[in-house]
Amino acid sequence: MTNELLIKNDDGILDIVFNRPNSRNAITREMFDIFLNKLQDCKKESNIRAIFLSGTGDAFSAGGDVKDMAAKNDNSPLNEKTNSLRRIMEITKLLYDLPIPTVAIVKGPAAGAAFALALACDMRIATKEAVFTTAFSKIGFSGDFGGSYFLTKLVGTAKAKELYYFSEKIDAEKANNLGIINEIHEAADIDEVVKKLKNKFKELPPIAIKYMKKNLNLAVSGDLDLLLDQEALHMMICSETEDHKNAAKAFVKKEKPVFFGK
Repeated sequence: MTNELLIKNDDGILDIVFNRPNSRNAITREMFDIFLNKLQDCKKESNIRAIFLSGTGDAFSAGGDVKDMAAKNDNSPLNEKTNSLRRIMEITKLLYDLPIPTVAIVKGPAAGAAFALALACDMRIATKEAVFTTAFSKIGFSGDFGGSYFLTKLVGTAKAKELYYFSEKIDAEKANNLGIINEIHEAADIDEVVKKLKNKFKELPPIAIKYMKKNLNLAVSGDLDLLLDQEALHMMICSETEDHKNAAKAFVKKEKPVFFGK
């Protein structure tokens, strides 16, 4: 496994870190492949409470490595290149669909595909130095990794088109005002903020959170009747878990519940 993508499971918190600080953490094809494989593995792992995505140094990621793409000079037929790209774009769908909370920690630039990956996460926490840009029009690309879907959902069609057409750079304050990020923090404080957030996720009931995420995702694209059906089913599934039963007892006793994912 390349050390350009660091992956570590620390007591149920999975850290995935872009680790090419000399290249602004630009993502190579090999990094995308490893990232995808790890997220696919997460579908079979029951002990992961949250996934945190970040970058080493003073950047989240400059996006796909354009130099890497140019060096490969892929002359494959169009359908083969399209299928190859679509395969690794499944990363975005997994970040969004996995029944595990996903959080992007953005320090410095998040551009192109990396911006899209951050948008696919459930939450985005940024430092004041964070900068967001679609970037694609600057190099004659139309965009990938679902950024057009997620940005439109967050900021509306007209603003998303503006940000895609002109590849405007958005600072943390503007991103916060647009609803793109959840929180802004000083760079000096971000490690402590992330540590506290990870501890919060460790204390949450994982089965309930899994179904909560399913409900909230369905609310984006489904109709009300379907959502109500799913909420009722998910509530009754949760009601049969040991986590719920123990938490109900703790509530009566005015004690803090402990959740084991059972």
